[in-house]
Amino acid sequence: MIIFDVSKRGTHHPNANFKKLCRRLRSLGKVQVNKESISSDRLKDCDLLIISSPQTRFVDEELHVLKDYINNGGSLAVFSSEGAAQSPESNLNELLADFGITVERTTLVRAVYHKYLHPKHALIQNGIVQPEIGDEKFTPLNMKSRSRQQRQIRNQDDGMEPSMSLSFVYPNGTTLTVQSPAYTLLSSGSTSYPVDCPIAAAWESTSIGGEQGRVLVVGSADVFADDWFENEENSQLCDVLFRFLLRQNVSFDPSMGRSDFEGKECVPDISSLSNLVKPCLQENEPLPQDYKSMLCEDLFGVHNDRVPDVIKLYKQLNVPYEPLTLVKPHFECPHPPLRMATHQPRMIDPPPPALELFDLDECFSGVRVRLAQLTNRTDDKNLDHYIQEAGCILGLDIHVGDETMDGELSKQLLHNVGKKLFQFKLQNEPDYQEIGF
Repeated sequence: MIIFDVSKRGTHHPNANFKKLCRRLRSLGKVQVNKESISSDRLKDCDLLIISSPQTRFVDEELHVLKDYINNGGSLAVFSSEGAAQSPESNLNELLADFGITVERTTLVRAVYHKYLHPKHALIQNGIVQPEIGDEKFTPLNMKSRSRQQRQIRNQDDGMEPSMSLSFVYPNGTTLTVQSPAYTLLSSGSTSYPVDCPIAAAWESTSIGGEQGRVLVVGSADVFADDWFENEENSQLCDVLFRFLLRQNVSFDPSMGRSDFEGKECVPDISSLSNLVKPCLQENEPLPQDYKSMLCEDLFGVHNDRVPDVIKLYKQLNVPYEPLTLVKPHFECPHPPLRMATHQPRMIDPPPPALELFDLDECFSGVRVRLAQLTNRTDDKNLDHYIQEAGCILGLDIHVGDETMDGELSKQLLHNVGKKLFQFKLQNEPDYQEIGF
């Protein structure tokens, strides 16, 4: 019987995220869900207990029950999650400490983009540590395993390294710390960060006689979730690991696996340090209220106490003592010296000749325009002036004497105008020359 424990509010169970996994395990036997506290009576007929991402603590009694269950030949599968999703109330590492496995609070990411957009969805193509996983990947659940000789012949035909015999997606997972007697099954490979760290480990009891208890710890619960179960070769990896837990002719040899994983180095928490504001200058002690106490008068002084000693030094050095003279300073000029500027003289042009002012409008305007302008600026009082100016515009020649009055001049102009009109009308008459005034 296979039991999924949800008493610790796990995020993955047959009703959520593990539906495809539960459907696959039902071909092996009965599958149940435990919602109560873990007890020995509940685990009496259990062949495999699955715990996924517990969010609450295991009490001491439950820890003792689980350890006794494993020592008596039971199998335990533990699926964790990335460091940010791990609950601070969970004491999962307290359960796994006796088996030499520790779940880290980190997150595995892929350093190079390939096929999956999100960096936490790491595609691992060279992470197989145990060659048995690649040999058994084509054997489904509840089927007799092939002989080792047949598996070796197939692997030789494939010509593939054991670490690249199976590719899988490792989404939203973390890394593990594995110590003997536990051993590593899967690693993060060379394209993920942290590089080449354990992500799945197993432990087997060393008791003599009876069935040996087995523990499987995987750092990602989403690796067998519904969204990722059929991606790459995750389903084949699931078959191999659960056949190992259910003792279906699958066993791992720790001596055949790797143990030369890179050691971890402690580095500063850059994200936390960046939030701490630090001054760029060293902090000093507060200044005293009396600033005079900070002055040091022993370092300098102004007096003539050393003048006699200086004068004696002249005699000792046989240097003539002369009064000091002024030294003419020589300043370096960055610009050239100034010189007088010479310019050509400006010649004054003679003024233009004095010319009379003419009204060009009057000179070039027609007779009708000039008569209209004269009419506009003349009133009834200046009728004589109006007649005389109009006569000049019309070109009427009148001989004026010295004794001629203004009124008589106007009458003569009107007389000439009337005469010219009368002659103009009689031009077509045959006898107009006979008529005279």
